[in-house]
Amino acid sequence: MRTVFPEQFRPTIKEFTSLWNDAIFAVDANVLLNLYRYSEGTRTELEKALRSVQSRLFIPHQAAKEFFRNRLTVTASQADEYITAVNTITKLSTTLTNQKKHPFLGEEKLPIFNDTVEQIVNELNTRKDQLLRRLIDDEILDFAEAVFEGRTGAQYDDEEIEEIIRSGELRYQNEIPPGYKDGKKEGSGDPYRKFGDLIVWQQIIKEAKSRQMPVIFITDDKKEDWWLYQSGNTIGPRTELRQEFISEVKRDFWMYTVDKFIEGAAKTSNNTPVSTHVIAEIIEVSQEVRNEKIYENNRDPVFKSITRDEMLSKLDYSEKWANKNNAGFLGLHSFIKNYLGQAGFDYSASYDVIRQLEDDRLVEVYDHQGEGHERAAKALRLVRPGRFENRPFEGLGATLQNTASVAKPIES
Repeated sequence: MRTVFPEQFRPTIKEFTSLWNDAIFAVDANVLLNLYRYSEGTRTELEKALRSVQSRLFIPHQAAKEFFRNRLTVTASQADEYITAVNTITKLSTTLTNQKKHPFLGEEKLPIFNDTVEQIVNELNTRKDQLLRRLIDDEILDFAEAVFEGRTGAQYDDEEIEEIIRSGELRYQNEIPPGYKDGKKEGSGDPYRKFGDLIVWQQIIKEAKSRQMPVIFITDDKKEDWWLYQSGNTIGPRTELRQEFISEVKRDFWMYTVDKFIEGAAKTSNNTPVSTHVIAEIIEVSQEVRNEKIYENNRDPVFKSITRDEMLSKLDYSEKWANKNNAGFLGLHSFIKNYLGQAGFDYSASYDVIRQLEDDRLVEVYDHQGEGHERAAKALRLVRPGRFENRPFEGLGATLQNTASVAKPIES
């Protein structure tokens, strides 16, 4: 049965070992772009893993093109996070050093506090400047150049692209993977943008056929047109992909997310486990990027602005939901991009309203440090009176009656 339907069977341990030792390692654009999002330690782990299979690395031309198209935007967006952090700290410092209204900070503590704030702000600005220097002096770009020199696929000519588009329209109509989940993508200066995944796939097959080698594809794209899911579990690559690859190349095909690839590389090269903090950060960054894409792909073309009253009401509801479901905290980006965005509210305008309410001390934006995570997540909550202020969800059930007074309509 396995010989007739090989795509339906997970490779055996022996077959996985053979794949790892013999396969081309094809790399997606998001793998390299996430190097800009990781902390230094996690970035080093991924670079080490890629170097361990450098002789068999391959980046499809389309994936390389997407990397170059997006790397400056990703760099700038990471620098913006530092600007936001500095503004938050500065705002807190202004509040605590204002001796005309509560909360007061004792005079004996003020010099220590001010010195600490200055040191933190200086370090954050230094790190921001280091990020921005990558716009013109980029060590990640240097790394990509070094490991993929001579390992970058050739560009398709116009005739080949047109053929992929013709077949792609039919594939997408019949939901044949990969790429059909991008069927609604438009423009952005690239008329073929929605066919990007399909072009990457065809370039992988072309390279594998020319070298008669199996392929392991490393990607952080978790859409269902790449992966087979069942009951919340990732089974492996879509069977249609394996079937097409095996039929075309007469070799096997498998896929790894970045965290699984790093673990595999470490086990193969030195049998040393990868830090759980590294794996946790990779998974967290992947989820953040995925949330961004969900928002971008599903939003309506015309978005409405949210009022202050609507924001307070929806924030109140979301906090109650998070408390009821033991979520522990309410993520800022998830709340705005997923919850409000899918409800039709403009992403940028929602952030503006949050900032207004924060200025008025009706909501608080803070850093939530998850257990085992190196990177804190931005979270938000309604400012609550009494002893529960500045404590997320603790005693929420006892103070729900106070929420209505916090969330009363406010004059704009």
